[in-house]
Amino acid sequence: MSQTEKPSSVEPPYRNATIAILEAAAHISELTGRRLLREGQLIMPQNDERDGVNHVIATSSAAGTLSFIITAVASDISARSGLHACRSTYTSVLQVITLDDFDRNRELSPGTSSSSTISWMERQIEMMLAAQPDVVLITGGLEGGAVDILKRLAHMVALTTSRTTIDASGNYRQDATTYPVIFAGNHEASEPVCDILRGRAETKVVGNVRPSLEQEHLEPVRQEIHRLYLETILPRLPGFSVLRNLCQTPLTTVCHATGVMTRFLAERYQRQVLTVDVGSSSSSLFLAHPGRYTPVVLGNCGTGYGITTILVERGLSNLMRWLPFSISEKDLLHWILNKLMRPQRIPASRKDILLEHAVAREALFLLLEALSDECPKIPYDLVMAGGGILAHAPHPGLAALTLLDVLQPTAEESGMALDLHLDTLGLLPTCGALAGMNADAAVTVCDRDLMHNMPLATCIVALGSGRAGKLALEATLTTTRGHTYQVRVNHGQIARIPLPQGMRGQITLRPSGNVRIGRNAPGVEVRSDLAAIGGSALGIIIDARGRPLRLPEHEPPRQATLWEWLVALGVEQGANPYTEAAGVPEAPVVRFDKQERLAGESTASLEGILEEPVTDRRASTVVPVAYPPPPPPPPASPPPPAPVRSTPPASVGGVAPPPPSQAKQDAPPQGKRISLSDLDRVEPPPAPAAAQPATPPPGSLEDDLASLRQTVEQPDKKKKSGPFGKKQK
Repeated sequence: MSQTEKPSSVEPPYRNATIAILEAAAHISELTGRRLLREGQLIMPQNDERDGVNHVIATSSAAGTLSFIITAVASDISARSGLHACRSTYTSVLQVITLDDFDRNRELSPGTSSSSTISWMERQIEMMLAAQPDVVLITGGLEGGAVDILKRLAHMVALTTSRTTIDASGNYRQDATTYPVIFAGNHEASEPVCDILRGRAETKVVGNVRPSLEQEHLEPVRQEIHRLYLETILPRLPGFSVLRNLCQTPLTTVCHATGVMTRFLAERYQRQVLTVDVGSSSSSLFLAHPGRYTPVVLGNCGTGYGITTILVERGLSNLMRWLPFSISEKDLLHWILNKLMRPQRIPASRKDILLEHAVAREALFLLLEALSDECPKIPYDLVMAGGGILAHAPHPGLAALTLLDVLQPTAEESGMALDLHLDTLGLLPTCGALAGMNADAAVTVCDRDLMHNMPLATCIVALGSGRAGKLALEATLTTTRGHTYQVRVNHGQIARIPLPQGMRGQITLRPSGNVRIGRNAPGVEVRSDLAAIGGSALGIIIDARGRPLRLPEHEPPRQATLWEWLVALGVEQGANPYTEAAGVPEAPVVRFDKQERLAGESTASLEGILEEPVTDRRASTVVPVAYPPPPPPPPASPPPPAPVRSTPPASVGGVAPPPPSQAKQDAPPQGKRISLSDLDRVEPPPAPAAAQPATPPPGSLEDDLASLRQTVEQPDKKKKSGPFGKKQK
């Protein structure tokens, strides 16, 4: 098995997605010594000398978005459900028209005449004509409710299918256009609506998204939206016809394949799985419990092509609050515009990396707000993170800190321990696409590679308020090899205890009187089972920063706090080079039971990528922004069973050694220097993140999951004990 990445070739000058695939195949051929190409084409099928390949599968997120206009009866009921349904794939909602908008305006302006009603409808129709959407969604009306109001919406949509133009002779003419319309409202109104739109639109009737006030039924309309995307948007991918002939299975989207695997992981391991994917043009969250699945895909929200959405929705001040250095709003705006113009640009400095992760945090906030709107209670005990920014973070601690700063897990969401996993090889969508062709192979790659690729950390949250600097808890980790680690964590701090992959251990937590672990009472000591904690890239993270997370309002203390968190997780070392007279932060100290240090215990730092002189000390005003409200208390049901952990091959040392590309280089790099006046020394930048396509058939999620279920044994239904013994009900 081999893996490589190449920059996308869908942009000019190539405008052909297949070129990047052939370049990746050529690189894999060099790595493995197997001949995969002949005269610039893939050798298919594989010959007797094992040259060539048998199958090619592809997924894509680069085809663009499916533009929507939602017409609904009520904004807080049917329109809201329509928005939830549209977030199942790469879509962009251009306009939301609800009939209660006029009623609200009339209440604000008494004495409204009938002519104002006509003018309001004219304005809505003009906006719909200007928007030119790919699809119109009509929704509203409870089952057995009113029909006339939905007919009114259908007439408005019908008027937008014809446009008045002037031909070359100067004569006016009516041009009729036909586009898909999805009706997902009161079933009794389906026939009148179809009659009104007959000859003007291709109407597809699906189940009502809101059959009652308490019930939301989204799966039928989600499947129809996915079908329309595959038929209308995916063929716009540059080089689609060549790629379609190359693949044995139809192309599909990355979000669909990732959703299949998220649901499969939840069922196979009986976990509550939250999958995070922050990309360049789109970002996604998938929440899956056994029996429930909630996708949230924001099609124009990302760290490259979709960065303008983050700028508009979150603002510059929210981005600046995550930076441990000073930057003016003008310079930050210039950086964002440069990133928009060159989204594939590799970070050239430590500041660029920290800026990109600040953008990723705000993208995650938008995702979390959208998910909370559809699913107010968000319990999860396993986080699978991917996407270019997180997967290619120069240090695993930076990816973990970005996730924890936004998710802010509590006992109600994650219980006593939360497992973080980083999909650095992009295997989640690959396995989901492979499942459509060979379910056995998908399960094998999932079990042997995906789940053992890079476990990031096991996070334990200390809940409870206290003065900064006062002791929150003491933790002791005893490994199966007899090593002991102890750490004291104060309020406002985050710390980690190293536990490399392949090792296991037992942890004992002794919180102070006002601090609790999980759902236990404050001050109660908690001890895990023997060898219940598995090793990972970071080991165990203890988060005592409080909930909700609060950053200092003033810039110097906020920058010092952010730098302290980076040092605590091994991302940085020493004092903050961007602030004057900044002392070394007082990070939690881990004590060992032996004097000698274990092999490979040192941690990598972003200093190895670049050291910069302090050139910009201009202060900027930071407006604190409230975090999303914490979810309501969970239902009275037992927490999910603990993960079924498989032990990867053991590694030597107290801490997993960082990759050579992350290690700090003391000597200046050799070769041609980069001509930037504010750089002291440069390391080769990390390889660019490129989407690796792969593809399942255009069937529904249920079809793909059914094929996966048939390849594995049913999991044991009895409750399993977690790392802390029998979980508290």
